[in-house]
Amino acid sequence: MAAPSMLMAPPLLFVDREPEREDVLRRVAATRASGGRGVFVFTGLPGVGKSTLALWCAHALKDAFKPALYVGMGASSQALTVEDALTIILPYLGVGSLPSSREGKLAAYRAATAVRPVLLMVDDVESAGHLNDLLPTSAGSVVLATSRRRSEGFEQHGFTTVPVQPFSVESAKELLAYDPDVAAQDEHLGVVAELCGRLPLALGVARAQLRTHHDGQIAAYVARLRVAKSVLAEFTIDGDRVVEHIYEVSYQDLTEAGQLLYRLLSVHPGSRFGTGAAAALLGDEHGAAVVRSLVTASLLTDVGGGRYELHTLVRRHAAGLAGETDHPADLRAALRRVVEWYLEFAVAREQVLSDRVRFGELFDGRIAPAYSGDRAADRAIADLELERPNLRRAVRAAADEGFDDLAWQLCEALVTFYFQRELYADAIATYRVGLQAAERVRDDTGDARPLLRMHTELGTAYFSAYDHDSAQRHYDQAARLAAELGDDVTSAKMHVWKALVQRRLGDPAAALETLGRSRALVRDPSFPAALRAREDALLDMNGGPILAEAGRFEEAVAAGRRAVDFFACNKDRFNHAKSVANLGESLALAGDSSRAEAIEVLGRALELEQELSLPGWEAHTRQVLGTVLLESGETAEGRRMLRRAAELFEELNDRRAEALRARLDD
Repeated sequence: MAAPSMLMAPPLLFVDREPEREDVLRRVAATRASGGRGVFVFTGLPGVGKSTLALWCAHALKDAFKPALYVGMGASSQALTVEDALTIILPYLGVGSLPSSREGKLAAYRAATAVRPVLLMVDDVESAGHLNDLLPTSAGSVVLATSRRRSEGFEQHGFTTVPVQPFSVESAKELLAYDPDVAAQDEHLGVVAELCGRLPLALGVARAQLRTHHDGQIAAYVARLRVAKSVLAEFTIDGDRVVEHIYEVSYQDLTEAGQLLYRLLSVHPGSRFGTGAAAALLGDEHGAAVVRSLVTASLLTDVGGGRYELHTLVRRHAAGLAGETDHPADLRAALRRVVEWYLEFAVAREQVLSDRVRFGELFDGRIAPAYSGDRAADRAIADLELERPNLRRAVRAAADEGFDDLAWQLCEALVTFYFQRELYADAIATYRVGLQAAERVRDDTGDARPLLRMHTELGTAYFSAYDHDSAQRHYDQAARLAAELGDDVTSAKMHVWKALVQRRLGDPAAALETLGRSRALVRDPSFPAALRAREDALLDMNGGPILAEAGRFEEAVAAGRRAVDFFACNKDRFNHAKSVANLGESLALAGDSSRAEAIEVLGRALELEQELSLPGWEAHTRQVLGTVLLESGETAEGRRMLRRAAELFEELNDRRAEALRARLDD
């Protein structure tokens, strides 16, 4: 007589996992067709729904197996041994008299599973070794296991790991929406989904609480969760903190170093990080090994490329433990270490991107450029882009904690990256925080140089975002501070930026006069000689179109050619692209005699801007080039160019898009 199925009943609530289930079933079919034995281990965060998915797969397969076996191994100190599991399983395989020894039970199990394919589900297996002992011996058998651990042993034994991810937002809302009235509260459902970290266990608890205690009034439930001292503590069923408990079990299994890093990760500025940041938090160069232990415990997710992610609910659990276990001074010291690490990281890459003089003690030569060689700039930008959210949050964290010396220096180290990548929203948000930190530095020490730098960069960011009033306000503040400090270099730069604002506002005469003041400062004998050539080139680059708008075409084109030549021999690729674009615009303004060269130069500028990902400059160049093409009789190509310029401006939320659209409709 066939042994009965040991499987628990299939889950009543199940959404989102159809693709994963179909993939597992396809792999099972392929394995059995080849005469092999399939072993599939479902791994993922505690509460992500590994057991539910595995059970659903088991029920889809069970009719092809007799028997279908199940054993729940439990966790940590309460976990079953292999011998315990065999004591449960063997009677279902028809073994009436159980051997007394472990070896006898294993032998009986292997004999009983050798004669027929069986389906075995092992829930919460502790290790690959335990699972290996429980494998059926017959070909065609299938094992579905879940584990809180992401063990390398699973790969060593040739098992197939099935990573289980949190729900999508839509699937999370589907699980929460138990009737049409609740489903209609879509906006609030999305908030609850995120507060639950899109983890099925927390979502199931939230669904139950909405039905039992809140009568589907999701706004009230959201308000309750938001004011709760601990969101995890709110996720209870009949008084049992079911969500918090699963993290506590995994935490207790960690080594002392693993537990410390787990708690300290709660002060990290972002959810994703690399091993360098983890080592900084620990103050220990061996942080990589400790990180791996958290990955193995499924408390961290390995997202590839040496990067790891801390789930929002895991972070909340870690923060709660840190508040109970660690002295505030120790947490503050860990935060300072990681912000210092990000500062050194950014300085090393800023020095790859630019050789401009930077103010700040870490720019004194103690930190070498991160890379050298042909692709150094690309590698530096890729690094900064990867850490971009963390860098921005690190500035905020430093300022909030009173690390003002770190906050403004980190802003300073991001100048070239933000400007070259046209990340003006990031720049404005970051430098506003840096400005507050710099004001406190001046008040505490009397040093106004950090404040000068923040006003300068905020002005540039606002100018690039077409907020001319704000830009002018910060340029005026920077110019005043530069005059007080006797900083002719910054004074000269402020004149250039003010001239660019004046040009934007349609006053080229005033812009030329302001540029003249900048040129006079640069050529004064007291101006630092080492910086004069570059500042002259910047004046040529920015002044060319202004001269052309004033009708001084020959001077404009000559200035543009000098700027192109200077930056072609300089590692500043972005200013090279901009100098080519400005030369093209000067040629376009010069009229019919320069039109053919203008089209050629603007086309070259467009290629450089696309290569360097400069959408704002690309949009402007397309606008200028499209106009020249129309004037040359190339109507179709000119309209195509203007259409793409309008699309780019719209993507950049630029008001010039509307004017271009109107022109295309004429």
